[in-house]
Amino acid sequence: MDARQLSYFLAVVEHGGFTRAADALHLAQPSLCQAIRALERELGARLFQRAGRGVVLTSAGEALVAPARRVALELVAAREAVASVVGLVAGRVDLVVQPAAADAAGELTARFRQRHPAVTVRIVEPRRPPYLTRDLREGDAQLGLSYLPVTETQGLVVEPLREVEMVAVLPPGTPAGETVSLADLAQLPLVVGAPGTAWRHLTDGLFADAGVAPHVAVESAFREAVGPLITAGGLAAMMPAALAPPGAVATPLNPPVRRTLALLRRPGALPPAAEAFLRSAKLQSPQGREELRDQPPSG
Repeated sequence: MDARQLSYFLAVVEHGGFTRAADALHLAQPSLCQAIRALERELGARLFQRAGRGVVLTSAGEALVAPARRVALELVAAREAVASVVGLVAGRVDLVVQPAAADAAGELTARFRQRHPAVTVRIVEPRRPPYLTRDLREGDAQLGLSYLPVTETQGLVVEPLREVEMVAVLPPGTPAGETVSLADLAQLPLVVGAPGTAWRHLTDGLFADAGVAPHVAVESAFREAVGPLITAGGLAAMMPAALAPPGAVATPLNPPVRRTLALLRRPGALPPAAEAFLRSAKLQSPQGREELRDQPPSG
């Protein structure tokens, strides 16, 4: 049973006969009769019986009318939903975000909604921490936003957006220097992410690459706790410059440390709203704009 057969069935019901239904459908009457007979064979019951020049429903046919009409309404709703998303009159983007990239997610979403105010954007943390890649693979989100590197990216598409500078964030009143080395930063009492978090994975990797062991004073799974621990608790941290709390002393690292902000997704075509979000995000970065210029025009 398919939607075409049900639409033919409803046309015969509404027009009271095969001839008028075939005319309304712009279909040859033998083709309409064959489709109805195929539907009857599949259901194992006659749906119509002759009555004068027309047909009337059998009891089996009467039982089919309401479900067939519900299917027809659902098909109309589905077509309208697709049409509205294609035109971005409506739609939804599901975005799973590494907590350290939350500010960037807000910025990208604000720019996107300036162009597409009717599209709903859902921003969530990974449901299966520490890796948002699991949420993407299992279909909980269409896009993921994170700083690279990200583990377990096999089979996913990584769309780099922009490079972000990492800085040493020091307590208020710290004498401002031009730069801080990772070796010097490692000697200070630090607040870092809890084990297993993406932030911890990032900072551990940077210190390991520099060949130094950090002095970890506080491990926090909550980014909201980091600001007070720096400004009132006298701790230091390493994070993107944009996340430094007010009053803290943000100092460049020497050598400079930069990490790439990227969107991740499953292979294949994205839903139109998610595709528009990806394009909007790329337009906000020099690298993304260059990639879009290199793409052949669609259509």
